[in-house]
Amino acid sequence: MSSSKEDALSPDELRKRLYQTFKSKGVLDTLKAQLRNQLIQELKYPALAGQEPVPRPAHVKHEPILVSACNSIVADHLQNSGCEYTLSVFYPESGLSKDKVFTKEDLLQLLKICPESNLYKSLVIIIILNLEHLFDISIKT
Repeated sequence: MSSSKEDALSPDELRKRLYQTFKSKGVLDTLKAQLRNQLIQELKYPALAGQEPVPRPAHVKHEPILVSACNSIVADHLQNSGCEYTLSVFYPESGLSKDKVFTKEDLLQLLKICPESNLYKSLVIIIILNLEHLFDISIKT
């Protein structure tokens, strides 16, 4: 293993590289969400000085498919709305990760809606009309 100065990173370069690595892998967002949650819990249920900490309600994590589907819809909305920061907070707090988000096809299958069905075609028309109406309003104002 060579230890030339060209291979060594400065402390600032190392810090930047670690930051980018943690950010790209989602570690940074997860840590921020955990710290935020811990701070909120401490503010809600403070321990009195010299006493045992006040018991906190147990966080029971239910992950039925309906909750995952709803969270996927919210995540999709946040992403399409450009709310990247909110999405980075929402992923760890909801228990979702980018690879666990249901696709449109998954949601249609869950709802037992065939893309070739009249129901699907009607839903698409309704969505398009609503979008046209929203854009028409935003253009006029």
